Amino acid sequence: MAGSDQTKKSFKLRSRRWFDDPEDPGMTALYVERFLNFGMTRGELQSGKPIIGIAQTGSDIAPCNRHHLALADRIKAGIRDAGGIPLEFPIHPVQETGKRPTAALDRNLAYLSLVEVLHGYPLDGVVLTAGCDKTTPAVLMGAATVNIPAIVFSGGPMLDGHWKGRLTGSGTIVWEARKLLAEGKIDYNGFMELVASSSTSVGHCNTMGTALSMNSLAEALGMSLPGCAAIPGPYRERGQMAHATGQRIVQMVHENLRPSDVLTRQAFENAIVAASALGASTNCPPHIIAIARHMGVELKIEDWDRLGHDIPLLVDCQPAGRFLGEAFHRAGGVPAVMRELLEAGKIHGGDDGDRPQHGLEPRDPAGDRPRGDPRLCHAAEGEGGLRHPVGQHLRQRGDEDQRHRQGL
Repeated sequence: MAGSDQTKKSFKLRSRRWFDDPEDPGMTALYVERFLNFGMTRGELQSGKPIIGIAQTGSDIAPCNRHHLALADRIKAGIRDAGGIPLEFPIHPVQETGKRPTAALDRNLAYLSLVEVLHGYPLDGVVLTAGCDKTTPAVLMGAATVNIPAIVFSGGPMLDGHWKGRLTGSGTIVWEARKLLAEGKIDYNGFMELVASSSTSVGHCNTMGTALSMNSLAEALGMSLPGCAAIPGPYRERGQMAHATGQRIVQMVHENLRPSDVLTRQAFENAIVAASALGASTNCPPHIIAIARHMGVELKIEDWDRLGHDIPLLVDCQPAGRFLGEAFHRAGGVPAVMRELLEAGKIHGGDDGDRPQHGLEPRDPAGDRPRGDPRLCHAAEGEGGLRHPVGQHLRQRGDEDQRHRQGL
């Protein structure tokens, strides 16, 4: 049950149960001595400083998150600067484009591996590295289940792709390339070059696909620092955000600020509204509903139509729009969207509603559109003004994408 691991009234650093328990010296000695074997000291482990985990989702077989291996150093620096002690650990990898036949089950495997670590090891708080599609819901589900202080650090999108003077977006370009191949306008090598042109740097998909959508919604929920989701992977601000995230998680441990304090019903409703404004992926509803259930919040697919239908599409990002991740970041990213929604009275304010709001002012009108000049008046309207069925109103080009898959 969420919240069962520690309560506000009985709060103390849970790592002390492992490393500094005079009532059980035998087990304490066993725990302490083995953590000394790679150079840690008893003074560190029994210092009373928070032990902060870094849930590492990056690896050579998870290229969308691989740069987290380097960014973890900046997270660790932030943790140390704030008075914490970092411990990095791996969780089950998820790479959407690498797993056969499907990565669908890997979300839950990653979730289970994270829960076992958070529940069974001496961690007072955790930084959840995220990026590729299912890594974000997996780590949020795990945080909700164990309910210790947790914060999401996204890896950010790749740099924009270009091909013959035009933008090419991750995933989206595949459907166009398949159409061109079927029509005989490009050959196999041309197909490979066109699709590969969208993969420009470290980071996850640069379109508003599941990866950028879910990382944006993690921020809208209040589980990331403002501005975290949209910063492209190679930008210097990404490393700076890593450091700030490391600092913040130590503060959160001292505040005993846990997912149950952040992931409220109002926060989930805000995320649904934000999803419509973002033009987020149709994969978001099942992921967000799963996170809510692990947090003990009842959320249904009908809530997405009820709350999201009349929200204008504010973000002009592929596949619903024209631009990619870099423009979204320059326009102010998630904070700019949340500010528009808050000013329009579309999301909850107060402590929960304000948490994601503070951040960057819009700097470039390309990525975000003011609510008075939306791309679509209703997020549920398609190119021809047609309404999509329940639960499928967030992505604009579903029918066209299907034709591309079939080579029509």
